Amino acid sequence: MMRLTRAGTIAVPTRADAPRRHAPRGAGVLAALLLLPILWTGGDEALAQSSKAQRQASQQAQQRKLNDGTVMILSGYPGTSYFMMARDIASALGGSDDFRLLAIDAPGGTDSLRDLLLLRGVDLALVPANALMYANASATFGPALPQRLTYITELYSEEVHVLVGPTVRSSEDLRGKKIVVPLADGNAEFAVRDVLRRLKIEANVVKMAAADAIDDVRSGEVAALVLTGGKPLRFVAGLPKDGSLRLLALPFAPALRDGYSPSAFRADDYPALIPAGQTIDTVAVSAVLVANTTPKWDDSNRRIAKFVPAFFGALPELAGPQRHPKWRDVNLAATLPGWSRFAPAEEWLAKAREQQAAAMQRTFERYLSSARGPGASALSPSERKELFDEFVKWTRQSVGTLGQPTSP
Repeated sequence: MMRLTRAGTIAVPTRADAPRRHAPRGAGVLAALLLLPILWTGGDEALAQSSKAQRQASQQAQQRKLNDGTVMILSGYPGTSYFMMARDIASALGGSDDFRLLAIDAPGGTDSLRDLLLLRGVDLALVPANALMYANASATFGPALPQRLTYITELYSEEVHVLVGPTVRSSEDLRGKKIVVPLADGNAEFAVRDVLRRLKIEANVVKMAAADAIDDVRSGEVAALVLTGGKPLRFVAGLPKDGSLRLLALPFAPALRDGYSPSAFRADDYPALIPAGQTIDTVAVSAVLVANTTPKWDDSNRRIAKFVPAFFGALPELAGPQRHPKWRDVNLAATLPGWSRFAPAEEWLAKAREQQAAAMQRTFERYLSSARGPGASALSPSERKELFDEFVKWTRQSVGTLGQPTSP
């Protein structure tokens, strides 16, 4: 408030002249206490965010590890040979977080090829050679298919079994008749339709459970039941020896050259259906392990590159007595004309050939040393080459297929 001075002037009070007001005792302590929950809450939120970020990082790392180590393969529907083939491979490889093979049920035939080309996440497919050749020749999925697909290897071949009754004597007798293929076996259906098309035989192909169709074959209501699979098929081997059924000969013909190979059934394959000493000609179709190698599948290619040595190394286990005997027929050195092999698989095989050649040379040298004895006259280069060639020929006939590379 203003006041009058002795000099008659008016004085305005300053801040210093104002009366001092003291804060209530304890107010600072109260303010600090009120701030503590805010500080604690902020700290909890920071810790929660940090913990969440760590969990997310751990989950992302686990996700990358699982995806990098998991190869997805199209097989077949339950009950089909490709279903069992894929699960044999998965079992032989074992399973872990570092690497595993995940088999996916697939329709078979060209439909499996379509799924390999178009479905996301699929790395490999088991595709019959006849479907592969047909899709390429007909451009079913567009031109230049061998530039979009590569193969890892051919696996074992599967024979075409044509079961008929007493009245059917040759494939010509199937013309205009009803032919049954098993339910959900796209490979068998494709093989039947493809063979009939190539041989220019028109017939009515229907789907039915094999166990239900067999009586219709006996009665003649159905001309044939066609199954595909590596001999001996358990279903065929279990048929009675009563003369009501037999295997129809399907001789190899020039029209079946691409995608098929000649094969035969003998008495030891099906003693109830084939008399001793007789042979029934048929054709076989190889299963091919195929990969999609278009540029957008780079992650898939890296996974397949990890799969190749694991799978090739597991072949001795697959050829064991607990597996189908056809696994012993796998020849990694066999090629698929007109198609390129997946580069890491080709590199693995080249390394195997080099190591086997070196091992064979060492074995040959030991053989010469022991067979000729000390003091024997030196062989001329031509004599040495001739002996080595004979030794290699004998070794290949004894060993057969190309196996896992051995250390020099």
